Amino acid sequence: MAALRPTEPVSLALAAGGARGVAHVGVLEALVAGGFRVQEIVGSSVGALIAAYYAGVGLSLEEMRTLGLGLASRHLLAWAAARRAPRFAQGYFRRRAGIVPEYLERLERVSGRQLRHGVERIGLLAFDAVSGREILFHNEMPDFSLADAMRGAVAIPFIYPARQVRRGARALRLRDAGGRNRLPIEYLFAAPFAPRQILVSDIANRVAHRQENAAKVRAWQALHPEIPIQVVTPDALGRGMLLYRQADLAALVASGREATEALLQATPRLPSG
Repeated sequence: MAALRPTEPVSLALAAGGARGVAHVGVLEALVAGGFRVQEIVGSSVGALIAAYYAGVGLSLEEMRTLGLGLASRHLLAWAAARRAPRFAQGYFRRRAGIVPEYLERLERVSGRQLRHGVERIGLLAFDAVSGREILFHNEMPDFSLADAMRGAVAIPFIYPARQVRRGARALRLRDAGGRNRLPIEYLFAAPFAPRQILVSDIANRVAHRQENAAKVRAWQALHPEIPIQVVTPDALGRGMLLYRQADLAALVASGREATEALLQATPRLPSG
């Protein structure tokens, strides 16, 4: 299997997995430290969130780490309660949602059409409950809304309400697609994406899910042998999605970075001078 080349831009496929998604931050840290340019990102669920805040909002990696490590289970659950509570009780739960409201306000202030950190294209996968189909929102759509796409992509059923949006005459009810498509690598092989090499970050917490993801990646490797496709698997097995310990988050970031660094050690480097 071909190694990743530092002379070529990288396309990322970021898997779903709730709080385990902080491991994706470690993956990004290792890539940037290794001199790789991330050109494209597609993500499902928390993978979409990482793409939105890094490339769309333009958070630095330090800010991404702060965001990831600053989210406690109680904050996510309080925000879920705020979204479903009667109007008179919403403020109570919002005040207990930690940094969640602040970062959502930052998201609402940008369109996502002008990306940051050298990223050229992002794709955020959501599921439309009206049509019963997946929809990949990407920044080259003329009506792209980063806030609608991301908030729909992370609307976990039974926890967060669906994001109601309109596209032309169509009414959409967007939900998290992670339960149906944990690893949306296939979208990198359709316009407007044009991968030269791909890195997959798989944060599955069950062995069976990791095996399914690996089989999916192998299928696309067989279909596109001309494109190097590598996989990093941070130590996410057994770790929760919404219920977790704060210590788990730091360990996941470190694991994402270490797994990526180990992969890149096998990557050939250009001679200096």
